[in-house]
Amino acid sequence: MDSRFRQGYIIYGEEKSGVVIVTPHSGPAMENPTSRDDNSETVAGLCWKKTGGKLIISTMPRRRLWGIDFNRDIPPIEIALSSYKIFEQDTNQDYISHYMKKYAWVSKDDQDYENRLRIYQSFWSEVGKGEKIILVHRAFNRVRSLPSIIDFVTFKSRGIREKEINKIVKELNKKYRFFLRSIERPYKKEVMDETEKRVLGMIRKYGSFDVGRFSNTTKELIKKDIVKTQKYARPYITKRLNERFTAENYLRAVGDTLRNSPKPEITIENVADGSLALGPNRKLFPTAGKVIMEVEPTHFMNRWYPNITAEIICEVIKKVS
Repeated sequence: MDSRFRQGYIIYGEEKSGVVIVTPHSGPAMENPTSRDDNSETVAGLCWKKTGGKLIISTMPRRRLWGIDFNRDIPPIEIALSSYKIFEQDTNQDYISHYMKKYAWVSKDDQDYENRLRIYQSFWSEVGKGEKIILVHRAFNRVRSLPSIIDFVTFKSRGIREKEINKIVKELNKKYRFFLRSIERPYKKEVMDETEKRVLGMIRKYGSFDVGRFSNTTKELIKKDIVKTQKYARPYITKRLNERFTAENYLRAVGDTLRNSPKPEITIENVADGSLALGPNRKLFPTAGKVIMEVEPTHFMNRWYPNITAEIICEVIKKVS
């Protein structure tokens, strides 16, 4: 097997290739177990075995102190240096959350900054050699993702023509309709289990399920879930939640949402729209004649059905032009 080990990532396959499969977040999960895209490298590897070409696997933690988030932008050196202590102390969660939405790393000193910048530039230079570039991630099993089981991101039609992928996704939902129906119950159970764990985590972290105590990041995540409960849960359930926002009413609303939401589907930009993918936006666009797409399979699919997930992704790769 042709493999080349670089600082921060590994390349498998051909030096020059039409198809490049990439996992920007497959590195170690430092500090936080959800800081890597669980099993994204499994799905990406299976895709590569089907398509050939080149596979690029990140080996960097995405936590800003420990490594690089290749999906974010290059920080100005003065901001990267001044933010290092804030991340090290880990007390200003709102600042850290805001920073992580924009920038790829923090730096201890000038040499550290230059080293991380070199790795970042090298990674995206290698990715950019492809004609079809597929960035494989993982979406959480959460209410806000409903009804997505695999979500394709077109970068607002800059990476793939929306009309073209709409047709492909419709065909795939029809082709895999029996499979999608068969996984509805276990998938929704996993979403419910994940929600219950998160509620317990919030109570443990904040002392109670009190929105006033939550960080801005936690509030944003809950708001995204509530959008889906208002769409799918019965009105009296959402009314009760609005009147008394308790853990019990929140979980009851999530359960009712899952009972009334559609079966899982393959979707387009339902989970993400590429707006936070500042690394690809900076390094891969504007482009001429290339196909660039991000894929967000749920953790459920990455873990339990990696072969079918890869099969679906490869059908899209084959059909897009």
